[in-house]
Amino acid sequence: MSALPSRRALALGAALVGGAALLTPLGVASLRRAEAERTEAQAPAAGPAAAGSAGAATAIEDGGAGLLDGGGDAGSAPAGGAAGLLDGGGDAGAAPFEKPVWSEASRAATYGGLSSDACDREMKRRRIPHAAAARGAPLVDRPVRITGPLHGVTFRGDGVAKPRSTSVFDIADCRLVLALDDLAAFLATRGVAEVVHVSMHRPAPAGTAAPKPKPRPKKAQKAPAKTPAGKKTPKGAARAAKPGARAPQKPTAAPARPSQHALGLAIDVAAFVKADGARLDVKADWHGAIGAPPCGPGSEPKEPTPQALELREIICAVHTSGLFNVVLTPNANEAHADHFHFDIKRDARYFLLE
Repeated sequence: MSALPSRRALALGAALVGGAALLTPLGVASLRRAEAERTEAQAPAAGPAAAGSAGAATAIEDGGAGLLDGGGDAGSAPAGGAAGLLDGGGDAGAAPFEKPVWSEASRAATYGGLSSDACDREMKRRRIPHAAAARGAPLVDRPVRITGPLHGVTFRGDGVAKPRSTSVFDIADCRLVLALDDLAAFLATRGVAEVVHVSMHRPAPAGTAAPKPKPRPKKAQKAPAKTPAGKKTPKGAARAAKPGARAPQKPTAAPARPSQHALGLAIDVAAFVKADGARLDVKADWHGAIGAPPCGPGSEPKEPTPQALELREIICAVHTSGLFNVVLTPNANEAHADHFHFDIKRDARYFLLE
């Protein structure tokens, strides 16, 4: 049995290139339309609508690109968007894995490029349940806590009993929350009711500084004027340092670069729990090998259990969508043996899957 992602998984969305608007969150509308088409062709009774929701493309202020709301019933996918999505269908067979191509219209780039105020407005427009996190995350630009389910999917910290936790590990930057809202819409179509995470925010080591905006290029400075002919050079202008003079001090070492967890832009997912209680556990069910590709040729699990295959379908679909800059699996290294790592890098121009 192949571990390549099925067409239903790839309906999460191909990487978006050249578009001014993002497609319906992770292909939910495409899944619905495909289901309707198959139903009309094969049976008189209509199947249940896919969980999750979507809306029409809406331009948001200061965002630079169109984002889709998270509420309301979805119709067909936006014009021009359906061509980049493969229809779903349990009997459609496997489809080739497609790597995302980075562009400024990709989901990760669009969310990462939002200003703090624009991110706040988008969360409110989608009616994402959240609350400001006033303390515990000094390096997070706009720290918030998710206070309720997203598209019916609950994000729960491992060992945290209450949804409205006071743990610093449950804090996220608002840009990550927008990405998780899209992720939840897709996971809901697969019957996932809960995402168990190890952490989102993690406090940075002492001495770590928040990243500063990149400075604009400076104008070229003019070379110092030469001393006019016939005039003497001022006294002391080229005088050598006197013996015993203090040597110039070495520049201070730059502060450590914070991780994406310290910035609240990453999440480590340990498991997906289905509505019927079934659990897709990364540590127990992945069955991979360090150095092996998570998707595409050579990605077959050591034990091709249904859980291992479904985990690969989810991972490959998420990566193909361009929702996160970085997706790491247990195939990356021993440090990720028990979780998937998803993150957004605000200044990155690439996608990485390991």
